[in-house]
Amino acid sequence: MRQLPISNFRSVSGYRNKDGLAMKPGRIFRGASLDRLSMEDAVYMKQELGIRYILDYRDAKEAELKKDVLADGMVYERISALIVSSGQQGFDFGELLQQNLSAAHVQMLFSYLLDGYRHMPFHNPAYHRLFELLQKNDGNIYFHCSAGKDRTGIGAFLIMMALGMREEDGVKEYLLSNQYLKDFAAGFYREHPMSEEDKIYSDKLLYVAEESLMTSIKAIKGRYGSYEEFFEREYGIGAEKRAVLRSIYCE
Repeated sequence: MRQLPISNFRSVSGYRNKDGLAMKPGRIFRGASLDRLSMEDAVYMKQELGIRYILDYRDAKEAELKKDVLADGMVYERISALIVSSGQQGFDFGELLQQNLSAAHVQMLFSYLLDGYRHMPFHNPAYHRLFELLQKNDGNIYFHCSAGKDRTGIGAFLIMMALGMREEDGVKEYLLSNQYLKDFAAGFYREHPMSEEDKIYSDKLLYVAEESLMTSIKAIKGRYGSYEEFFEREYGIGAEKRAVLRSIYCE
């Protein structure tokens, strides 16, 4: 696979489920926004990677500021994945981090982030559409947000749980973003110079933390008790549909 100018970009694949089946490579892709693509890059994604669907989990303002570059034939859908208890929209921590930082300010932002993790798995049109397209199976899927770590991270975790992957591997895939985000964070600090002390604070929001995903996991289990019940009740994906998904995306 050629290197593309997309932060946190990868195929979610290789993990084995409880039946020993592995996620197929080159079917499900995740990452950050596509605003830095050349048209040649976009055509490569369409023709060589077989990506037909682009699911953009950003809000309208984020998407307008950094528009995705798309090849002809790609189907683009923007469905904001952020759900928080206040009903507020917007997840641009880059903009928020340009304000005067303090431990209290960053903790406030992190609490807002955790609130999102607590609510996003439930009644979320963005993830409903993701699973609709996975079941439709008429083209590969690329789903993303701004940095491809939070809203996208939950989406990838849910896919893995629906395919019967081990929870610890779902957490591993989520935390893998920290390796891919180093260049993203370095670019952010070049654009927005900060003291080393402030970087300690902002790193908490530029990378991912296991605590965040565990907030989603605890919310799912607290409400439904099991992933099986969660998928059937939230997404209408019972045992039969999960088996079909595994036949499509595992080998």
